[in-house]
Amino acid sequence: MSGIFGDAIPLLEGALRFRQTRGAVLAGNIANADTPGYRRRDLAFPSLLDDKLGLMRSTHPKHFPIADFSEGGYQVELGPRGTTPDRNGVELDRELIHMSRNSGAYGDQAALISRLFGLTRTAISGEG
Repeated sequence: MSGIFGDAIPLLEGALRFRQTRGAVLAGNIANADTPGYRRRDLAFPSLLDDKLGLMRSTHPKHFPIADFSEGGYQVELGPRGTTPDRNGVELDRELIHMSRNSGAYGDQAALISRLFGLTRTAISGEG
């Protein structure tokens, strides 16, 4: 246990960094919606979260190293080439949905950190 809330704060901080980085990647997709041959990009997240939660462990020295979630070791995933004549793989509507969901998740995670700090403040001050 690394603190009063265990590993919750570092995990949430890492999740916020991920959401911020993913927002920039998704914005790049939107900006390149008309660029011929552009392949959409996204960041891999669920496997990184599993790694941090201990669901995946390296049990042998020859195993591939586990990406460090707290330091922004995200994998960029390339989408398929588009089927349009310009081979652009960005579907603007879909990108806007991803951007909206990512933004909502960022807000939820920031609110949770704020709530945890509020609980700490209440515990220290004794007011409630």
